[in-house]
Amino acid sequence: MNIITVYDIFFFMIKQVHSFSRYLPVNREAERWEIYCNDAGYAQSLAGTPYPPLPENHPRDYAATVSTGRILMEFQAVYISAGRGWFEGADKIRHRISAGDLILLFPGIRHAYSPDIETGWHEYWIGFAGNHALRLYENGLITPDNPIHHIGLNQDVMADFEQVIQLCRQQPPGFQVLLGALVLQLLAHIHASEIQSKTTHEDSEYVETARSIMMLHIEDSIEVEDVAAEIGMSYPGLLEVFRDYTGLTPYQYFLQLRIHRAKELLRNLSLSIKEIASRMNFDNQYYFSRLFKKKTGLSPSEWRRTRYGDEDET
Repeated sequence: MNIITVYDIFFFMIKQVHSFSRYLPVNREAERWEIYCNDAGYAQSLAGTPYPPLPENHPRDYAATVSTGRILMEFQAVYISAGRGWFEGADKIRHRISAGDLILLFPGIRHAYSPDIETGWHEYWIGFAGNHALRLYENGLITPDNPIHHIGLNQDVMADFEQVIQLCRQQPPGFQVLLGALVLQLLAHIHASEIQSKTTHEDSEYVETARSIMMLHIEDSIEVEDVAAEIGMSYPGLLEVFRDYTGLTPYQYFLQLRIHRAKELLRNLSLSIKEIASRMNFDNQYYFSRLFKKKTGLSPSEWRRTRYGDEDET
C-alpha cells in the first residue's frame, strides 16, 4: 500500500458520496488464528440526512437500531474522522463524540450512536471476534468501562482502516488471516496512541535519562531511588512517569535489563555461574540463580545447557 497522510485520507473521504461495507464469511483457518474480521466499511453521513446512510446495505440488526439502541455479538471499532455526534454505552450517558475519537463496542453490551444532524460525520468501522479478542477483553486490555478513545486524527490508525478496506475489496487468498493481524495492529496503535497522549516531552526525557543511568550501572547495580535523585525527581514521581511510559516500574525495568545482561554473560562458557553472579554484583550465586529462574523459568545453568550444551553447575 502506498504511504498516505492523514490529510490525504481525510480529503479522499470528503469527496466520496457513497458508503462501503462488507460482511464477510469466516473460514476455519481464520477461526484457528483466534481473531478474525466479520465486517468492515466506511460511511459518509452528510449534514441534514438520515443516519445511517444506505441502511439497505447492512443487515437489519446492524443498521435499524444503531441510533436507538442495539446489541451486537461481536466487537467493533468505530473511528470518527470528521464531524461530531454522540455515543451512549453501558453507563446510559450520552457522551459527545468528535473527529479523532474511536469507539470500541463489545459483544452483548447495548449501545447507540449517531452524528449530529447539523454536521454529519465520516466514520470507519471494523467488526471482529475470536478467542484472542475475548482474552484481551477478559484480561482488561480492552474494556467497556472505557469505550471512547481520544486518539486524534492518527495516521497509523487511518492507515490500518484503509488497509482493511483494501483487503475487503480485493479479498485475495488468505485475506481473513491478514485482516485478523490488522485488527491486532489497530488495537496496538490505539493503545500506543493513548500512552503517547499521556506522556509529555519532559516526561520522555526523564525516562530516557533514567534508562541511560540504568545501563551505565547494569553490572554494578544501583538503587532506583538513587536514579530518581540523579535526574532530580522524587521516586514516586519517577515511578508514575516510568510506569505510564513503559508499563513497568523502574525496579522491574532495571531487573529485566540485568537479567538480559546475565544471559549475554552466560554465552561465555569460560565464566562460571558464580563468577557471573559476582560480576553482576548479586549478593551471592544462590540469590542470582533463584531470581534468574523466577524471571526466565530456568536456572542459569539450565538456561546455558539448553542453548550451549554446557554442564557447568558452578
